[in-house]
Amino acid sequence: MKNSKGFSLIESLAAVSLLMMIIATIIPASSLLLNEREVLQQKRHMIHQLHLELQPFLRESTKAVPNDFSKIVNGSEATFRFVAEDNLLKGCVIWDNDRNRTDQFCLYGYPD
Repeated sequence: MKNSKGFSLIESLAAVSLLMMIIATIIPASSLLLNEREVLQQKRHMIHQLHLELQPFLRESTKAVPNDFSKIVNGSEATFRFVAEDNLLKGCVIWDNDRNRTDQFCLYGYPD
């Protein structure tokens, strides 16, 4: 035993258990990050579409408020709602995100 130059069984088991703990921690975290990335990408698309839909209400006085309508944005159904609040125009979008939760975002603008 004095001239043993290799790994012992206990050292090998310790190294394997450390590796398995690291793998068991990294895989769920990376999966969660990928899901959150998709949810945020969907939210960016919805906000961009809300901005595009809000512009005609701000620029043209012929659009009547309150106004509600639904539209498909990147495969998800979104409900757009525009209402007047004081001297501002409020536009909101409501959709079910990739995690099957209802999400909402609102933008405000000054009409011309």
